[in-house]
Amino acid sequence: MTHFKYLCVDQSGKEISGSLSANDTKDARIQLKDKGLKVVSLEASASSARAGGLGFKSKKVTEADLYNMARELSVLLKAGLRIDSSIETIVGTVSNAALRETLTNALKDIRAGKSVADSFEKSGLFNTLMVSLIRVGQSVGNLRMSFEQIASHLQFQIQFRAEIRNALTYPAFLVIASCVTLFVIFKFIIPRFFTVFGQDQLQTLPFASKMLLKASEFMDVKVFIAAIVIAFAFYKLVDMKRLLHVGYSYALSIPMMRTMIINLELSRFSYSMYTMLSSGIEFIKALRFSIDLIQNVKVKQSLEPSIKLIKEGRPIGDVFLHIELLPEIAANMITVGEKSGNMKEIFLELFNVFDDRFKRTIKKIVILVEPLIITVMGAVVGFIVISMILTVMSVGNIKF
Repeated sequence: MTHFKYLCVDQSGKEISGSLSANDTKDARIQLKDKGLKVVSLEASASSARAGGLGFKSKKVTEADLYNMARELSVLLKAGLRIDSSIETIVGTVSNAALRETLTNALKDIRAGKSVADSFEKSGLFNTLMVSLIRVGQSVGNLRMSFEQIASHLQFQIQFRAEIRNALTYPAFLVIASCVTLFVIFKFIIPRFFTVFGQDQLQTLPFASKMLLKASEFMDVKVFIAAIVIAFAFYKLVDMKRLLHVGYSYALSIPMMRTMIINLELSRFSYSMYTMLSSGIEFIKALRFSIDLIQNVKVKQSLEPSIKLIKEGRPIGDVFLHIELLPEIAANMITVGEKSGNMKEIFLELFNVFDDRFKRTIKKIVILVEPLIITVMGAVVGFIVISMILTVMSVGNIKF
């Protein structure tokens, strides 16, 4: 957000000056026009210009911030406060400057007559699912339920990411520790070991010893710095999000990764379906929004045709039964839910099933990764030790 100073004229011809926050000049002009003001002059404030020139940015709004906001709103609405009073109360307690500014703008829009869903959608902080939940809650007069569902959805996302980070912490530590250890060995230990031999002796070293010596010579600080610079340049020049997105779609071809990705995406999909169906969103709309949340392109493409088929009147269970990537248990349970008329509970059960499968797959991968890292590290260290022994034996002319 940028702060702008403006000078405007209202419909009566009276000059009005002040300041406002907007994403850019165009957004600022739109805000002023909505207020019925004609812009005379509009310019960014000096503080915003300095902050932009120095590359400073406001604190990022995290999922935890949004979760706390949604939870507090649901509590305040449950206590009987109106939505505008609830937002005003939260604005006074929020520590995140970016979130506070966004809520302030949303509050202005709500009091100006805009719908709550449109006001939050304009902020850009809420995804399609969250905006839809707010819109449905507003239409049935139950915004408290909407913000409870949003808080529940965000809590799921936060816990989900935390579980993945916790599972990968130890393997990541092993990789970093191994890299540091090898750097120390090649940079400091091996060069000192070979300094005790003369040039004539170095010429007669075994092939493994020569490889070890060349590797230690290559491990230079300049090379290390150059690698960091190249990596940083690659990160800046290449669209990393797109690269990871493409890599994530191709990862479906790896057997164990395939199982993990399918369970991950289907757990997200199932939880989204449960959340939206619980909020009263019609099935087709909930299905479209939930499919949009899927990150893997191949999984997403396999589910997209189901929207059209269900619209044409095909039974839901029959449609899901013919989706190749979908496990049989999903189609069977959805068929049961369709016949019993209790689809939201079925999707909650499916979430529990896929979430449990995903966690077990992660544990299997971690269990395999740990000994793999240790084995590779042991093989490298073993090669170093054997090369040193061969060097000593070769130079000392030991015979058997």
